[in-house]
Amino acid sequence: MYNYRNYWGLALLALMLVLAGCASNEGTGNEINPTGQPSTGQTQGNETPESAGNTDGQTRKVTDEIGHTLDIPENPERIIGIYLEDELTALGVTPLRQSRIGDWSGQGYLQLDMPDIDIQGDVEAFVEAQPDLILTNVYDEKTYGALAKVAPFYAFKDARANWKMTIRALGELLNKSDKAEAVISDYDQKAAEAGAKIKAAIGDETVAILRVHASSIRLYGGPGYAGPVLYGELGLEPAQAVKDYVLDKGLGVASISMEVIPELTADHIFLTMDTGADKPFKELTESPLWKELPAVKNGKVYEVNFETWMKSGPIADGMKIDDVVQALVH
Repeated sequence: MYNYRNYWGLALLALMLVLAGCASNEGTGNEINPTGQPSTGQTQGNETPESAGNTDGQTRKVTDEIGHTLDIPENPERIIGIYLEDELTALGVTPLRQSRIGDWSGQGYLQLDMPDIDIQGDVEAFVEAQPDLILTNVYDEKTYGALAKVAPFYAFKDARANWKMTIRALGELLNKSDKAEAVISDYDQKAAEAGAKIKAAIGDETVAILRVHASSIRLYGGPGYAGPVLYGELGLEPAQAVKDYVLDKGLGVASISMEVIPELTADHIFLTMDTGADKPFKELTESPLWKELPAVKNGKVYEVNFETWMKSGPIADGMKIDDVVQALVH
């Protein structure tokens, strides 16, 4: 049977393409390279709308981190940032939609008051939202192929790797470079002050970050999520097991078995649990191996929010810092 839903979806996409093609002919010639820095001799992306001479319909050419060149509005207003809501919110930008995967969003900590959108294949929902710019934190060829037909689509290779680089690039794209630098400066000051307080409170006592996944137990240390905040910016001392299984191997995270649990001799353990991992979490925390750990015996295990600890961004990382100060500074 012929699928009329698909027919009208394709027709609407075709109409959007025609409109987008008309708008792209009005470009101003400004261009940004893949790092988010303006090309030499072109209009700076952090100029105000007045200084850039912006009028409705003006566009500029940018090149994303994948190498795609696209025309974006001089001052985008209807923005969907796929799992970039943390950075956008910190910049003072209200996203048009917030991301989810199926029934899971993982961004409740942002308390965004707007509809969500399933980022896995719900093209019609993107069309209906009428964005003038779509951003994605991690490049996926299939997603790009579908959504680049809806609106200008700017892709990062992996925006999670370093949110400071990401927010600077977003600042250039959205004419908010000064705000991006202010966010970074405020965060760095907060981290430095918190690190000094923690050092005074616990000295060289060791720390581990443990995540209970539905199918594994994960130990964090290197790039990604919580490790860089605790061991880098706050200057905390990683437990020996973190060094052995993660840092010394150049990893960001390592899956460990129950047999490794006795090696978690950290003075302090930050513990988080995935949604739906209640059973393995209970198995871990009720096991004799767990109960014999020094941190457990001394009441130095701190359960922390999964959404903020397994997410990167200025807001999530700032909340991690708050959690660590609350746990370790008395």
